[in-house]
Amino acid sequence: MAFCRLVFPLLVLSVVSCYGYESKVPVYIWGDLPYTSQKSNPLETLPSSEFLDIVQKELADRPLTVVFVENSLSVEDFSLKNGDGKTSYPYLQANIGKSIYLPSVREAVSVLEDIAGPNPSRITKIEDGLTEELPGKALETDFIFITLEDAKDGESRAELLKRHDDFMKVTVAQMKEHHDKVVAIYSSKYPSWIIPTTESHSRKRRAVAISENNTLDGLRLYSKAISVKTDNESLPLTSMVSSSSQFAEMSMNTTLGFENDTSITLNFVKNGYGYWYFSNVVLSLPQLTETLRPTGEEPVYALEGFAYRCAQYVSFTSVNESKTYTVTFEDLKVQPYFSVTNGTPAWGDSFNCVGFFTAPIWAGLFVVFILLSITFYGIMMMLDIRTMDRFDDPKGKTITINAGE
Repeated sequence: MAFCRLVFPLLVLSVVSCYGYESKVPVYIWGDLPYTSQKSNPLETLPSSEFLDIVQKELADRPLTVVFVENSLSVEDFSLKNGDGKTSYPYLQANIGKSIYLPSVREAVSVLEDIAGPNPSRITKIEDGLTEELPGKALETDFIFITLEDAKDGESRAELLKRHDDFMKVTVAQMKEHHDKVVAIYSSKYPSWIIPTTESHSRKRRAVAISENNTLDGLRLYSKAISVKTDNESLPLTSMVSSSSQFAEMSMNTTLGFENDTSITLNFVKNGYGYWYFSNVVLSLPQLTETLRPTGEEPVYALEGFAYRCAQYVSFTSVNESKTYTVTFEDLKVQPYFSVTNGTPAWGDSFNCVGFFTAPIWAGLFVVFILLSITFYGIMMMLDIRTMDRFDDPKGKTITINAGE
């Protein structure tokens, strides 16, 4: 009961925070505006009441008002560039001199709907504006709300906004052919960029198959990516759906189940001298079960109470001569406990797969040795330079140097 009392206020606060984010969106107004000198403070959010006064002032002459509503939009979207480095809004940018730009408005779409609300017969709402003929529908109306929700598979955010910019250009041009005055408004229901109110300093890892915080029964395991490779195919194991462990006096095994009826069993043994070994991996496919052993010469092992860590690739390969199967762990960290674990045990100190003298260290030592050798040789050559120690006296007898000297 105490837990529920704690969680419920947190959920309420989260929902309230989300609604707070949803209400702050940018608004871009252009067209036949009587006033375009309206300035907005970019450091503050414009309240709904002030936005209402601005719009009513601009629409006092009752022009045709076309409202383009994105599902999500933020200030950052206006600075997006495509692959060629060009803006996604060339049309809006061309009209910036005779427009009103409000970077943060609270409940912008709701205010516009309230302005058009008293006369519902003069409102046209189009849910899929990019595929419908618009001028005919706009002849007997005052407000047109066009929802821009037509994202395509494989389309980037910049390409989507560029397509909407082209659509707004064509639509406003068509409206001006049938109406003397046209005002266009571009905004959205929700922001596309959301920054949480509480600052987080935790580091997020991307593309992880098994999180570093996940503790399986009797085993703690982290891997950035796990994949199964055959001769010509590669299958990434990214979604773990089940796990179970079995224990014996000197061994344990943990089975990880993934999608597509694929599972791997990790077998660990103790040697009785204080070390544990990651001995092999049993790969189970829908029509095959294969035992895979470590690929390299060095075994995967560590002291009891310690973890094994390898930032490179750790592979287990089958000995089947007809077809090769390989399970590869990228950036592996593993520690078995050989007993049922309650809670989340801490990681032990790590045994690294690479010793202290890694290839970069050897390269650095080699370069230092070459530089020291050159320096030492130069100093020896300088010390071996002999200067003259005898000089002629112009008033005395000439110095005679024998050949033996």
